[in-house]
Amino acid sequence: MINPSRALLILLVALGFGAAFWAGQNTRSSLLEKSQSEAKSTIRQNPITSSVSALGTLEPSGDVYALAGPMTQLGGAPRIKSINVSEGDRVARNQVLATFDNSSQALAEQSRILANIESKKSEIRILKQQTKRFEQLTATGSFPVAELEEKTVRLAGFQSQLQELLGTLKTSNERTISDTVIRSPINGVVLKVNARVGERAQESGVIEIGNTNQMQAVIEVDETDIRSIRIGQPVKITSENGAFSTILNGTVSSIGLKATARQKVGQDPNVAPDSEVRVIAVRVNLDFKSSWQATTLTGVKIMAVIKIS
Repeated sequence: MINPSRALLILLVALGFGAAFWAGQNTRSSLLEKSQSEAKSTIRQNPITSSVSALGTLEPSGDVYALAGPMTQLGGAPRIKSINVSEGDRVARNQVLATFDNSSQALAEQSRILANIESKKSEIRILKQQTKRFEQLTATGSFPVAELEEKTVRLAGFQSQLQELLGTLKTSNERTISDTVIRSPINGVVLKVNARVGERAQESGVIEIGNTNQMQAVIEVDETDIRSIRIGQPVKITSENGAFSTILNGTVSSIGLKATARQKVGQDPNVAPDSEVRVIAVRVNLDFKSSWQATTLTGVKIMAVIKIS
């Protein structure tokens, strides 16, 4: 039979061990909860970035040609006689897009060249007659051979000058035809018409042409984010001002090598509005469906989100 005092002692020892074990468990649980709380706080303070936002515009992937009018010899520009296309029209290579009224300048130049040609022809006729007479005199010994040779050399020089003038006239005629019209350098689309009939052509260009068969987005990525950008990363594009409602898809195709001041300031809250921020140009090739949807959206402002993880 167990002594009551001994039994009480055993019970107290057991209760002591239980209390210690329970206290240890509570301590470990409190430490674990504290560690998890600190981790969550750290994550909230330093979130893992999975995308980069940037502003930009939609552009043809090829060159955009700003076609300027001809300049006269006095440095001015002729007036536009006709514009044969409208914005959005598809055009073929060498198609005439506009014509100019520069006939007065062309006629003046050609008249001057023709007058020089007639003058040179007259000089040649006179010199030929003199040379023929001197040949007869030389044959009879009445005229020095050396002077006849000088006349012959001079006649050859006049004939060479006449050929040069005829070549100049041909070049002038070809230039007149070229300077009277603007032709498309590519198969493409008229992106913008910058002038009207009757106005003088400006150096900035009369018509802008581009190939919109393949469209791209040109976006400005903040210099602090550029190290996260890689060729081939997927990009989702939306309109900044509601020009289109769909989401366009593409991939990063090239990354610029030079930082410049930000040019595009928009409404995206994820993009810093400070115009002094330095940015790098990144080009995004649109997929076939998105490129087709964007063929009429050249110059439209967009917001791009690049997925980086």
